[in-house]
Amino acid sequence: MSASRPGLSSQMTLQAAAQIRGLIIDRVLLPGEKILQVELAEQIGVSRSPLREALRTLEAEDMVTYEANRGYVVARFDDDDLTQIHGMRSLLEGELLRTVVRPTADQLVELERINTNLKVALDAQDVTEIVELNRSFHFLIFQLSPLKMVRREVVRLWQLSEAHSAAWWRGVPEVVSRIVTEHEAIIEALRSYDVDGLVQVCEAHRVGGHGHSRMGMFVS
Repeated sequence: MSASRPGLSSQMTLQAAAQIRGLIIDRVLLPGEKILQVELAEQIGVSRSPLREALRTLEAEDMVTYEANRGYVVARFDDDDLTQIHGMRSLLEGELLRTVVRPTADQLVELERINTNLKVALDAQDVTEIVELNRSFHFLIFQLSPLKMVRREVVRLWQLSEAHSAAWWRGVPEVVSRIVTEHEAIIEALRSYDVDGLVQVCEAHRVGGHGHSRMGMFVS
C-alpha cells in the first residue's frame, strides 16, 4: 500500500499540472494573474499538496512564476520574449522535421482524421478543441523524429507560447481558414517522404500569419 502512494501522488501532481496548464492556455487564468491556491484547488478537485507540487512543475516550465509577497502568478511574456520563443521553436522544429522517418499508412490516416476534426472545430469556432487538435497534429509529426531531447524542448516551448497562440486563433479568421489546406500539404509531403518539401511547407505554415501582426507570427 505504502509503495503505491508515491506513484499515486506523482500522478495527481501531473494531472493537476495538466489542468492548470489548460486553464492558462484557455485564458481562464490570465498572464500576470495571481493564483489563489485555495480556490484553484477546489476548482480542479485536488488537495493543497499536489497543487503546490503542480505549481512547482509549472514554474520549472516557466508557465508560472513565484513573486515575493504575491505567491505564484501566471507568467507574462512581452513581444521580445515571444520572438525568442518562436525563434527557438523554428530552429528546433526544423531539426525534428529534417530527421523524421517515413510515416506508416496508419499514421497518415491518423493525421488525416485529426485534420478533418480540426475543420469541424474551426467551423464551430471551438478554440479549446482547435488548440488541442492542432497540437496533436504537429506532435504526431514530431514523434517521427528520433531526437527525443529536442522534441522535449519543443514541447516545453510550445506550451509556453500556446496561450498566446490560443488568443491568435480567436482573432485572425481569414488566416485560420487556410490551416486545414496547409495541413493537407504537410500530409502530402509526408506521404511522398519529401523531407525538404516538408521543412519548407511547415516553415511557411508556421509563419503564415506574419503579414497581419505580431499576434500572427506562429500559427502552429
